Amino acid sequence: MKFAPRNRWIIVAIAHYITILFFTQLNFYIAPFGISVLITGMLLSFSSLTLNHLQGSFSLIPVAFLIDTKTPFPFGSSLLTLISLHYIAVLVRYQLSRESEGASLATALAANIAIYIVYTFLAAANLGTEGINAFQIAINLLISSLVIALINLHYQRALIEILGVSGSTSPKRSVSLDEYG
Repeated sequence: MKFAPRNRWIIVAIAHYITILFFTQLNFYIAPFGISVLITGMLLSFSSLTLNHLQGSFSLIPVAFLIDTKTPFPFGSSLLTLISLHYIAVLVRYQLSRESEGASLATALAANIAIYIVYTFLAAANLGTEGINAFQIAINLLISSLVIALINLHYQRALIEILGVSGSTSPKRSVSLDEYG
């Protein structure tokens, strides 16, 4: 099945929403163990490395708003974080000679670490530092990184299959709205 290139960001945003809802449910069940899995870096990685910069940012805006409704941070902080990291990843993408699964995983893990750092500082600034436990944050980051390492490749391949993108796209020549008028 092939979707019109101008609508790909909508399909990606829906897939990101479904993924977030699945992991929200998973986090509900593992919360008694003090564990939380954050996979936002993986979502950002796909949008930044596979779609062009505009479609990637369009696919992340609804995701950021969903995350903003679930966090006690100022509204728009997740949007600012995700869009900033998205454009950093896009700039890095253009420096790579080719798109690879390793680059995708590295981008997802680096973005996830950056998101953890930003959210930790936001929590400290808005909620105080009394409840921040560095050990718990490190454990959650480690578990989130392991989950991303396990499912990133499958997630990327499934979305590429859904979008109908044939073959591997070069990072310098990703699917663009301009190519199809």
